[in-house]
Amino acid sequence: MHKKTRNILMIIYILVLIAVVSGATFAYFSVLQVSNVAPTAKAQTATTEWLLFNTGEEINITATEENFGSGMGSLTGTTFANVLLRTSNSAVPVSHNYDLFLEITANEFIYSTPTRNAELLLTVSDPDGNELTHIDGLDYVTVGDISGFDITEKTGRFYIAEGYEITTDTVVEQTWNIEITFVNLDSDQQANTGKNFASILQVERSSI
Repeated sequence: MHKKTRNILMIIYILVLIAVVSGATFAYFSVLQVSNVAPTAKAQTATTEWLLFNTGEEINITATEENFGSGMGSLTGTTFANVLLRTSNSAVPVSHNYDLFLEITANEFIYSTPTRNAELLLTVSDPDGNELTHIDGLDYVTVGDISGFDITEKTGRFYIAEGYEITTDTVVEQTWNIEITFVNLDSDQQANTGKNFASILQVERSSI
């Protein structure tokens, strides 16, 4: 083998050896960097949170000659919204906020009496079992022995709670209950026979 050829091969061997050593060194330090990003001690003290929303079925009310009339009582529908907050390894309580609202998607009911007595009433109980008496955009009234918010002829979205706080250092559950009643006034309500009402209770994370 010529001396020139041997020198060329020697240079190639040296370059290959440098590349292998450099590659191994880079790989070694890469592993250390990954380990430093998520050390075991930090993983053991990490806080995990679950914020879960659950709502019941929508409320649908239809007045017919078979289910509504003089002496037959009122028509009602109920539903709920549930909020669950769970946390683990939390040194201090964690808090979140949520909005709760009623979405009335269809409402054909009207005031059928000359005095415009409320015929559709919304009753709301908060997580402590207390009845709400104030919702923006709705009037709280009493008809006979039933009290609630007058939603006769109402459609759209009505906020029951905005920025409502839920907090715990372990687990907590909050449940809201609503009832919607088509009140039997024991008067001529024929104008609402065959009319339909539909609504759904919704809960979502608050921007507050």
